[in-house]
Amino acid sequence: MRRTWQSIAPIWLVALVGAILTGVVAPPELALGGVSLTLAVSTICALAVQLATGRKEGFVSRVTASLVGSAVILALATVVFAFAASANGIQLLHR
Repeated sequence: MRRTWQSIAPIWLVALVGAILTGVVAPPELALGGVSLTLAVSTICALAVQLATGRKEGFVSRVTASLVGSAVILALATVVFAFAASANGIQLLHR
């Protein structure tokens, strides 16, 4: 079980670092693009890490756990970005 978390937690860390970098570096109008890019990078990293483990058993479960955790982290970051943009009078989605 411990080895499983050792291959999942780093992907969550990638998502967290990507969300923080998006919040610090990207202008509010581009925050959603940064979140999307971070999810794409997390997906590629999750697949690469799980393939690198060389274990067939539980592959789908490990990838799923990695990506669901990343999605939750990035969803929370999106809510924070939306509130911050709204407080500054910026629309994230243009109609």
